[in-house]
Amino acid sequence: MLPINREILLLFNKLVEYSNKIKRVSSRNEKIGIIADFLGRLERKEAEIGVDFIAGRIRQGRLNIAWKGLFKLLKTRPDQSKTLPDLIEIDKYLKQTRSKKGKEKITVLLPLFSRLSAVEKKYLVSLILGEVEQGAGEGLVKMAIAKYFNIKDSSMEYAYMHKPDIGKLFVYLLQKGNKGIKSLGIEIFSPVKPMLATIAESIEDVFEEYDDFAMEYKLDGIRIQLHRKADDVKIFSRHLKDITIHFPELIEIARSIPVNEFILDGEAIGIDKNGRPVPFQILAKRTTRKKDIDKMRNKIPVVPKFFDVLYIKGDDLTPVEYIERWKILNNIVINKNYLATRKFPINKSDGKKFIEDSLINGNEGIMVKLFNSPYRAGKRGKFWFKIKKVHTIDCIILAAEWGHGRRKGWLSNLHLGVLDETKKKFLMVGKTFKGLTDKMLIWLTENLPGYKVHEDSWTLYVKPEVVVEIAFNEVQKSPKYDSGYALRFARVKHIRQDKKPNEVNTILDLAKLTRIRSGNEI
Repeated sequence: MLPINREILLLFNKLVEYSNKIKRVSSRNEKIGIIADFLGRLERKEAEIGVDFIAGRIRQGRLNIAWKGLFKLLKTRPDQSKTLPDLIEIDKYLKQTRSKKGKEKITVLLPLFSRLSAVEKKYLVSLILGEVEQGAGEGLVKMAIAKYFNIKDSSMEYAYMHKPDIGKLFVYLLQKGNKGIKSLGIEIFSPVKPMLATIAESIEDVFEEYDDFAMEYKLDGIRIQLHRKADDVKIFSRHLKDITIHFPELIEIARSIPVNEFILDGEAIGIDKNGRPVPFQILAKRTTRKKDIDKMRNKIPVVPKFFDVLYIKGDDLTPVEYIERWKILNNIVINKNYLATRKFPINKSDGKKFIEDSLINGNEGIMVKLFNSPYRAGKRGKFWFKIKKVHTIDCIILAAEWGHGRRKGWLSNLHLGVLDETKKKFLMVGKTFKGLTDKMLIWLTENLPGYKVHEDSWTLYVKPEVVVEIAFNEVQKSPKYDSGYALRFARVKHIRQDKKPNEVNTILDLAKLTRIRSGNEI
């Protein structure tokens, strides 16, 4: 089933119409059907862009535009004399914006926004921010692609693992058809999405459910996927970006390994003069400079900590159990300082001691990996777990968004705020819908409208009266919010009806509780 050769490119307003159709239905199958219909409207030359857009993302990654600039774009006066932009035009504008700095980004985008309606402007802003609220993301788009080509789930997962860019995968299937899946395989210099871990609350939980597992230090570094074939070496980030140029010392280390063809998974760790890990925001500076590479290398030295091997000398090791992959990794990495610190815990006490040691050594926590774990590229599941130090703070609810799917009709996604340093103003530090029980959803939906300030089709904005206790793992710098920071892995623990708004935590408390990470995507 291939797109009709119409030679008419899809206009951006049609994308917005499809997104709104997806948003209006709650059934997953209906959403998949609408997305599949959208896929059939795409010309091949716009297919990659269209797939990314309908998945709620842009190919350029973060554009780092502050809210003040986005607000200016939203207020752009429409120019009725201009033609409506198509998807390729939108993509070109975003590509040009990516290369600009500060106010220049707004200057580039203003002519584009003048050609959009109010609804289209709002949608494009949400697309830029990665916050399209349609109840469908990459997962459902992947299912829609499978429906479009009539591909079995297992075959689609295999294809996605080996070609993890959903837009590029769609174009590949347009070119090769279903039969092309068989020729896909793990390849040197073609990165795969890294395997991900599920959050575990405690080591006790892991011991109660599992028997055979290893523990590793959870490192506060940059995830790297290191590829080597002969003397050619490439290094990819967790977002599959080529970051080779930034780490010449890792190229040298890769060439020192006595095997000439492999793919390793690990973390690049910045170290200080005492050999301790440096905070992530300092390490991240290594990826922002295209000049002075040697100067940055001396200023922030980096060492690798490898913890997995995906491929070696023509053999795909991703189906092999973790315990066997580690043995292979241990055999080929001669310098054991380049391996993640690892332990087989005897009991809960032993596991707790390992966590304590990891934190004392400046790490984030620990990883737990089951012996029988395959390498599931881009997947979370019950094979890898992360246990990190958890912080809790009291936040104020600034707004709540109406839910989708199972939560349709309930106020769920909460906008969270803390007090500024003067304790006179609330600053937004993130959003979360995680941790909310059915009982909490009922309470919020029944009570928040009583504090209503104003409302749009998505969000109820409220007076700062309701306090919630929030658990989170860390804070990162972020231009999205007026506080300049965002909570990571935030989840609701309790609705604190016993607390008053002036008793919530301040922005200064966040600095004391946790290190601030850079908000840059790597």
